[in-house]
Amino acid sequence: MLRKYSPFLFASLSTAAGVITILARWIDGNLLLSSPSALISYGFMAGICYTLATAISFIVLGSFLNKSTYTRSQHKQSFLIFTMQQKLSGMNLKVIHLFYLLTGIELWLIQIISISVLTKIMLNIPVIITILLFLIALLLLDRLMSVKGILWLEILFITALFSLLIFIPIYYFVLNGASAVYEGIRLYHPYLFYFKNSEILLFYVIIQLAVLGKVLFDKSTWYLIAFIKPKKVRRSLFSSGVILALLTLSFTAILMIALYSGAYGQFQILILTFLYEVQPGFLTFAFLVIILLAIVTTLLVEMRATKRFFTTRKRYYYYLIALIVMLFSLFLSMDLTILGVIYTFAFLHISMLPFTIILLFTNRSIHKHSWLVILISIMIGICVGLTFNVLYGLAASFVISCIYQFMLQTEVVENSHF
Repeated sequence: MLRKYSPFLFASLSTAAGVITILARWIDGNLLLSSPSALISYGFMAGICYTLATAISFIVLGSFLNKSTYTRSQHKQSFLIFTMQQKLSGMNLKVIHLFYLLTGIELWLIQIISISVLTKIMLNIPVIITILLFLIALLLLDRLMSVKGILWLEILFITALFSLLIFIPIYYFVLNGASAVYEGIRLYHPYLFYFKNSEILLFYVIIQLAVLGKVLFDKSTWYLIAFIKPKKVRRSLFSSGVILALLTLSFTAILMIALYSGAYGQFQILILTFLYEVQPGFLTFAFLVIILLAIVTTLLVEMRATKRFFTTRKRYYYYLIALIVMLFSLFLSMDLTILGVIYTFAFLHISMLPFTIILLFTNRSIHKHSWLVILISIMIGICVGLTFNVLYGLAASFVISCIYQFMLQTEVVENSHF
């Protein structure tokens, strides 16, 4: 399916362009607006580890591909879709297809919540009207923009983001010094420098496993990987991981600046607190534009990846209509938060992780009851989470899924495409 696009894509998407496209997908409203939630809940180290989880997952994915026989000849548009069609059948295929579409709902919910947060803070417009206008604009962009246009938009976004996240902390620390920031945080928020509870290690491990499961089963990531030269894919993933880790440190420095001068109001808007109170004016406007670009580029890629999943445009537009109705229903009926959505879908990602590794990176056959193991793992994990806490529930889902998936997948088969 990619062959109909211009040679520009294959000629230019080497390591540098591959890094830009991958980063543009994963630097979204989630990273920019939910990271402070993890920081306030668990301290600076947890906040850093939360944002580093995606970077580490890129490196792990690159390592998996480095040990496999991944080549462009193995797929037409997505190695994930290709492998699912080759190795799955019956209920396995139907249930995994359903999960494949469900992951898109998480991404849409997070971006819609991000838009609502920005609307409440910076725009004097009812949230519902803003979301409706945003969705209409997004549908028009999806209709009018080519793949090449989306790639250029991603380049613009990443360039602006790098400039802002690197410039702000360097400028501020050179101007005011780092000691004032450190002493201010020790005075007003000393708990952020310490482990707050005995579950901190469990938090690190569970978040990393859930994010790894999300990355390995992300339709947009595999869609973009298919545009990168096969020999450059692993290098692009490793480079994306390293760069995202560096951006994480810069982002944490900005959060520290936002916190050091006193108490905060809503921790979801620490960055905007910094921009309003410390550096108002141009930087406030620039950060708003960057968040909008992050949300738009993420959703445009998600829409293109989803469109390739459907055999006809008619089915794709039916899916979009159902998705929009579901988004509005959830948004109007529930008090949604970004971390709440992340924790909810984490049960799916962490239960899918063992299955996804077996599916993509081994030549073992997939047992006909693998789908049932995933569902049971999710249900047991949710029950444990409701009885005790979410982290214990996620741990239970992962352990159960691991044990039974690796017990079932015992037969090695010969596959010419692996």
